[in-house]
Amino acid sequence: MVRSYHAHFQQLSPNVKYFLAGNAIQGFGLSIYGLLFNLYLKELGFGESSIGNLISTTSLGISFMALPAAFFIEKFHVKNLVVTGLVLSSIFYSMQMLTTTESLLFAFGLLASMSQALFNISVSPFYLRNSSPVQRVHLFSLNSGFNMMAHLFGYLLGGYLPEIVRSLYPSLDSSGLYRCSIMMSLGIVFSSNLMFLKIKNVYRPHLVKNGFHGFTQKSWIMMGKLIIPKLCFAFGGGLIVPFMNIYLKEKFGFSTKSIGISYAILQLFIFAGIFMTPMLVKRTTLLRFILMTATLSIPFMLTMGLTANIILVISSFFMRGMLMNMSSPITSMFEMEHVKEQECVFASAMILFFYHMVYNTSTRLGGMIIEKYSFGVTFFTAAFFYATAIFLYYQFFKKEDQRQLQNDIKLIEAA
Repeated sequence: MVRSYHAHFQQLSPNVKYFLAGNAIQGFGLSIYGLLFNLYLKELGFGESSIGNLISTTSLGISFMALPAAFFIEKFHVKNLVVTGLVLSSIFYSMQMLTTTESLLFAFGLLASMSQALFNISVSPFYLRNSSPVQRVHLFSLNSGFNMMAHLFGYLLGGYLPEIVRSLYPSLDSSGLYRCSIMMSLGIVFSSNLMFLKIKNVYRPHLVKNGFHGFTQKSWIMMGKLIIPKLCFAFGGGLIVPFMNIYLKEKFGFSTKSIGISYAILQLFIFAGIFMTPMLVKRTTLLRFILMTATLSIPFMLTMGLTANIILVISSFFMRGMLMNMSSPITSMFEMEHVKEQECVFASAMILFFYHMVYNTSTRLGGMIIEKYSFGVTFFTAAFFYATAIFLYYQFFKKEDQRQLQNDIKLIEAA
């Protein structure tokens, strides 16, 4: 597997390598921000309901910008959009740290995530256009793997960063420690532009005048089949994923350092899962791999809602995260391969738009449920929506999957 990854990495263009590196650096910075921001809000005295509203700005901003970003990508080179998006998001996130008013925190978070959407919408189309079909499984897996390692180191540093800041500025209160730590992480996000600036703009003679050219000819039935199951995953994930650090702190008394270490170990599990993904996919179909990993994650989700045993909870936390994230690059590839090449940007934008709109809604709802009832309710509800997504994926694509499996068997027998 290592030799296979190395061989595929060597074949990638310099532009793709720079994008991989820049993506990892900004992921390193954002992982620190993501780890500490919820805890910072708790230090400011916000409840789970308010925190849910504030962290939902990420999904809300991406939803607002998904379709406009698709138009920009068809009009401008990806390099210019990525650099602009990351500069603006770094500025707006920094401004967010200069206020403690809920309305301003929400407004700056929304502007930052809208800017970040210019980057997020660019990733899959950029890789699709700069790779061959043979390279894509490894490329999407490499991208996820690099991100996981970046998050691992980000969570480790993030867990210790408030203590490091305290040693430098002992007079700061708890909220001040978090604020300074987050500002440092945003400096890392900003520095990722050093990689993206090295990307060379490739001449594209096929740039269209209208970013939504062929809009009426889109395969809306296929788009619906791709979007609806993913919305179920989005709703389930939004109920639990943004609150896991608060869950560990409030229910089990984890310190910031312990939470950082736990998240770092989670990244090791995810990295191991993604590393094995190309080898596992070869033994089945893309659809069956997606269904298998999602199905196996449900018992671990239910365990977190049913038990107070910290060993079982942490083990389930690691396994659920690994199983759902190892299928993430395969899901992205599965989606892109089910639309025409000229429609991939629009499809990516549509999927992001609906996914994050639903994720935003469920995050807000999750905060209210946790504040009023308990964490357990959210885990059970999330498991139900995951099961629904699995059923829908199977119903929508089972015939196509069966045909693909039969073709693969015929090729093996012919060989």
